[in-house]
Amino acid sequence: MKNEVNLLLLQPFQSCGKKHLMRWIFLSPHYDDAVFSCGGGIWELQNAGEEVEVWTICGGQPPSQAVLSSYVQQLHHRWGVGLEAVAQRQAEDAQALKRLGVSGFSFSIPDCIYRLSSSGQPLYTSDEALFGELHDHDRALVEPLSKQIAQKTVCPSNLVCPLGVGNHVDHQLTRLAAEMSGLPLWYYAEIPYIFRHSDWQKDFFLSGYQTHSIPISKAGFEYWLRSVLAYRSQLSTFWESEDDLYQTFSAYWQANPFLRLWQRAESLPTQ
Repeated sequence: MKNEVNLLLLQPFQSCGKKHLMRWIFLSPHYDDAVFSCGGGIWELQNAGEEVEVWTICGGQPPSQAVLSSYVQQLHHRWGVGLEAVAQRQAEDAQALKRLGVSGFSFSIPDCIYRLSSSGQPLYTSDEALFGELHDHDRALVEPLSKQIAQKTVCPSNLVCPLGVGNHVDHQLTRLAAEMSGLPLWYYAEIPYIFRHSDWQKDFFLSGYQTHSIPISKAGFEYWLRSVLAYRSQLSTFWESEDDLYQTFSAYWQANPFLRLWQRAESLPTQ
């Protein structure tokens, strides 16, 4: 039986001037960001009868001619993966989305660690570069990506994209493309970066935004946690152990038992 309480709570969300069940599209820079950040809310949405999809922006295969940089090799070693790293992350994502009961789609852009300059050189070869400025070469990706997002988005839909907490270049790329699409947007704050930047809201001018919250039940939290655990290769990057992960998510959910989304007030549909 679908959750009628949550269904009523979701009624304020609207698109194309209509109030009814609709499609939700969560833009995920990588094969984990949307689930890490929004998994509980995603489960509650689908449990209320909404159609939910997760679109991974940087989920493509590395260029076939690419020679893996020492930085990429270090990351693969940390993740416990080999040359099939992308395939493994895709499999983890499929398992996570299955646990949430939603579908997924991935675009062809590779993760930034695999992207190359026109001369074939890696664009990002350190943690500092990952969380620095978006490379000029990558800015050329924004417009075509925005068009792909717009063409694939069927109205009525709620499009949800990352704010860019932590400043990861792929999160920057995702937000820029989503905003260029011209579609009404909701924004989510990224986990685990909000844990690392306790004052993250100072970096974002959110006073002009409308805020809505999707309550996350105990069942929603449990499904969220199960889906997060599907990303086996990525957990050690952010948490010391599964117990550390559980304690972190549990404390966060108990203090914030909802998924909070933001939308610019001027982009809200008129009644």
